[in-house]
Amino acid sequence: MLVANLFAIGKSSFGEWGDFFGGVLNPLFTLLTFTGVLITIVLQQTELRESRVEMRRSADALHEQNKSMQRQNFEATFFQMLAVHTSLVNAIDLVDEHNRITRGRDCFSVFYTRFNKIYREQASKENGKYTDERVLKRSYQIFWKVHQVELGHYFRYLYNIVRYVKEAPFVDGPYIRLIRAQLSDQETLLLFYNCIASQHGSRFKALAEDFALLDNMPQIRALKESHLSLIDQRAFQSASDA
Repeated sequence: MLVANLFAIGKSSFGEWGDFFGGVLNPLFTLLTFTGVLITIVLQQTELRESRVEMRRSADALHEQNKSMQRQNFEATFFQMLAVHTSLVNAIDLVDEHNRITRGRDCFSVFYTRFNKIYREQASKENGKYTDERVLKRSYQIFWKVHQVELGHYFRYLYNIVRYVKEAPFVDGPYIRLIRAQLSDQETLLLFYNCIASQHGSRFKALAEDFALLDNMPQIRALKESHLSLIDQRAFQSASDA
């Protein structure tokens, strides 16, 4: 047919030739146009997929950057709080009946000796009339009345440092261990009795149990062995020691 039409070139009108080429080329152009649209769609999908991957990477990088900044801010505040706590300890001073002055962390040995004395006196005075737990709480009440000025701020600030760590998303870090490392034996002993004998110590007791704040406490120096059962044993054993 095509050959016949070519030989008939001299005999056909231009309209017939136009119809002929239109009938052949229009489907071809349509096919090429459709193919181009398909290629464009494929390229756009590829670019969109790559854009999603890049956006995901950017979002992950931004998240890590924000997390890193949060940790830096947390640590800056945490170490500043530890420094303030140390300054509070260093600012404590006691004067005995002979006008001898004890300063800083050494005061906690004096505190514990005085509390021990009050407890022994109260136990002797009550002479079995009341339970030991009641005697213990009464003894701490007397002790606290005398030394609240020196110890009130100390315990409140220490409590807030531990709570700050608990409420942060970085509680799994070394921060609780650093707090425990700051405490002397006498400080842990006083913290222990503040938790079990103070009327205001219940919240601190919960933190001590959750974070093993008494892990380094010399239990042998408790006023009475039975006192150790007044707090959950988790307070004496950190997860790393379990």
